[in-house]
Amino acid sequence: MTNVSGLVPITVTSRYTTANVSQNGNESNGYISTAYSGYGYMAPIGYGHRGVEDINRVIMSLKSGIDSEVKWALSTLTRISLSGNLSLESSPFIGQELIKYFIKPYQLFVEKKFNKVKQDHIGFSLDSLLTLRNSVQDLHNQQWLAEVKTFKKSIIEVIKFLSNWFYNGTYHSYSLSQYDNQFKEAFLYVLDLLEPLSCYYIDNTKHDPLFNLLFSIVTLTTDKTILISVLKSLSHLLIIRDKNFKFEQIEDDVGDDHDAHLHEEETKEIDLIPNNCIDSITTTQLESLINKLLISDNELNFAILDFIKNYLHSEALHPDYPNSVRDSQIHRLNLLLEINTTKSNYHTLVKQLPLLLLANLPLNDPSNIKPIPQLNLTKRSQFSGVPTTLPELTPDLYAIIVRFPEPLRATTWLRCCYEPFAHTRINSTSNNNDSNSIVVPGEVTQISLWKAYESQFQEIWDTSDGKTASSEYKPLLPAVDFIKNVSRAFPNSEAMVVNLDQQEGDAPPKKKFIIKGIQPRQFSVSIEVGNYEALKPPPISSTNPEENYKLPIGHIDSEKFNHSLNALTESIISDGPRLSKNMDSVNVLNLISYELLDYILTEVLEVQGNAKAENIFRLYNNHWLPDLVYANPTLLDSGLFNPKWLKYFF
Repeated sequence: MTNVSGLVPITVTSRYTTANVSQNGNESNGYISTAYSGYGYMAPIGYGHRGVEDINRVIMSLKSGIDSEVKWALSTLTRISLSGNLSLESSPFIGQELIKYFIKPYQLFVEKKFNKVKQDHIGFSLDSLLTLRNSVQDLHNQQWLAEVKTFKKSIIEVIKFLSNWFYNGTYHSYSLSQYDNQFKEAFLYVLDLLEPLSCYYIDNTKHDPLFNLLFSIVTLTTDKTILISVLKSLSHLLIIRDKNFKFEQIEDDVGDDHDAHLHEEETKEIDLIPNNCIDSITTTQLESLINKLLISDNELNFAILDFIKNYLHSEALHPDYPNSVRDSQIHRLNLLLEINTTKSNYHTLVKQLPLLLLANLPLNDPSNIKPIPQLNLTKRSQFSGVPTTLPELTPDLYAIIVRFPEPLRATTWLRCCYEPFAHTRINSTSNNNDSNSIVVPGEVTQISLWKAYESQFQEIWDTSDGKTASSEYKPLLPAVDFIKNVSRAFPNSEAMVVNLDQQEGDAPPKKKFIIKGIQPRQFSVSIEVGNYEALKPPPISSTNPEENYKLPIGHIDSEKFNHSLNALTESIISDGPRLSKNMDSVNVLNLISYELLDYILTEVLEVQGNAKAENIFRLYNNHWLPDLVYANPTLLDSGLFNPKWLKYFF
């Protein structure tokens, strides 16, 4: 039985009719009003017919204005919009009705007619908003809604009311507080609705109310979902018209040639004046946004970085640089990084971007990599390794150390003028009776050490020039206490007594009092360097000191060193989980982090040559990033690490 449109014909003789039977006894395909069963049951009129289509029923219900009918119509539209079968372009009346019911309660709020707002108004508004939100997932519905001239203004009024309600405490009253949960639902829906529509709102001016309203929400909200949605809309609002765009006269939209000419002139005037919404963003707002990168949330971080990318690459002209896109972009880069002021945002970005660049990648842990074997390179000769004279402190360094109390003064002087040495002692076979003149790596005589200390601070105790000893400085340590203090200055040193060669006759052998484990420096070093070298673990010696002196001058066992280094590199490449060269593990957060970091380092460190900015980058990354790259060489193959960055670490 087929359905036919139109009203059911009614006879004047009877409310029921029998089925139309053809000559062969079968029902014909013509329209019948009832169905006949073998048991004599006669179905009522309309049985088996769907009647009017849902969309037509919805239109009639909306036109009726009856609350129950409107409620049914709006709920039905919500259901239809889920399946994607609602076309606002084909049914503009429905679109206009949805907008009307959506905006109605907020118009009453703006007019401060709070008592006239009823639950039905809020319910109708939510149903309409949800339908619009679902329907704009379709491109044609987006275009239709974006062309409604008053809709952007309506969106602004709704967002303004809801943002004031949640963030500023405006409009709070007992009569409206009952709708708080529905306001929360509406706020999420309207931001979802705005996200695709904002792509059509281009060339926004510096005082555009929607852009400024949304950016104020960025600085106020603590809700991740709201923040991400707003950032996406803001990125869309930064879109500007293509420079190659030419005005085309459309007769339906523009009346006559005169109107078209005025519209074209107005468009040209807007293009010539740098007045884009991007330059309404303040440094405070940018800093608030950048600081959110410190939150460990990849989805949120990507939304922030995507907005920053659109901000930095926008071709909108800045008022100070009306003729140069690049100068406008560099100006905004410096503004974003606060490069000429506090550099606060620069600190955050160069600290977080390298971390985000490597987020969620399967990388080797540098701490699990075996260290390179420490090799002591051979001395060039027995005469060139250890200086025969003690270095003197520089005037500035002396002026600092001489004022120290004891034993700090003695300890500091030792570390600045002597260095730790790990070689074992080599017994001299010389027959020279003046054994103190033999300079052996890794040891000094106690008497020479005390004499050098006494000579360095002679002005404290020497009165040979007729002057009394200086009372400005503390006296020197006694010799015995000074020698005992050497082991405190160099924890790996040791005071020893060495027997020299056997003398003729029955005379006992001569003894030599030495300090093993230190030797004079070539040049004095700063207090910081001296303290560090004195307290760090001693290197493991892998050479025979006695044999070293038999090697030719300038000898270095480069073959052994290169073999150890190559073996370690091969083990890193072949063992353990690592980043695949086909970049299967790389995500969009890694890629956008690399792009922004490379852009910032290129413009600030290379082009501008900012030394302070380079030091900041080194401060945050020098202690971990080179080691991580060394442990994961595939970072270079995959293009996630630029080899040029390594020069900023040294």
